[in-house]
Amino acid sequence: MNIAHSVIVITAAGSPMGKAISLHFASLGAKLALVDIEADRLQQTQQACLAAGGDSHPFLLENQDEASIASLINQVHQCFGTIDVLINYWLGSDLPTLFSPASVDQFCRSMSEGATPFFIFGKQAANYMREHHCEGVIVNLAANLINTHQPINSGSKAMISGLTQSWAKELAEFNIRVGGVVPLSFEHESGSPQNKLLSQPLQYEIVRSAEYIVANDYFNGRMIEAEVG
Repeated sequence: MNIAHSVIVITAAGSPMGKAISLHFASLGAKLALVDIEADRLQQTQQACLAAGGDSHPFLLENQDEASIASLINQVHQCFGTIDVLINYWLGSDLPTLFSPASVDQFCRSMSEGATPFFIFGKQAANYMREHHCEGVIVNLAANLINTHQPINSGSKAMISGLTQSWAKELAEFNIRVGGVVPLSFEHESGSPQNKLLSQPLQYEIVRSAEYIVANDYFNGRMIEAEVG
C-alpha cells in the first residue's frame, strides 16, 4: 500500500504511542483521522501533526459504544472520502492472573474498558472496507494509555494475537489484511516471561513495525514483536 496516498484512522491518538505513530505517518504523507476520548490530549497531537506539516483532523469520541464508533467511521468518510488503514490500540487494563484477588471483576473490567472498544473499532472498520471495496489494512497494536513505561502482559498479547489471526482469516476474501505489533517478551532468570519497557527507542521500533505492515502487501495474519536494535 502506498502510505502517502492513504487515509489512516488512529485510535487513542492522544496517548504517547498514539502521538508518536501519528507524527510518523504524517511525515510519510498520509492523511490522518486522529481519534481519542480526551479532548486535551487529542488537541495536543493534532497541533503537533499540523506543526509537522501533516494533513490531519481530530475526532473526539465521547462514547465508546457501537453506535458512536459507527457514527465516527462515517464522519471520517465524509471528511476524507475513504478509509484505508485502522491503527487499532489495545489500551485496557492487563488481564489478571487466575488466582489474583478479584480476578473475575478485573477480567470483566478489562473486557469492558479495553477489549470491547478495540473489537468494535475492528468490526466497524472492516465493515466499512468491505462495503466500499477497499483493500484496507487493520494494525492491532498493544500500548499503554498514559504510562509508556508499564509493560503489556502476556495475557493481553495472546488475546491480540488470537484476534489478529482470526480476523485475517475472516477478512481475506475481502482483500483486507490484518497484522499486529507488540513489545518483545523475554525470559527472566526465574523463567517467567517479562516485557521490555516501552522506552523511546522501543516506541520507535513499534511505529516502524506498524509502517512495515501497512506498506507490505504480503503481510497478513501475523504478529511482530518489536525490540530495540
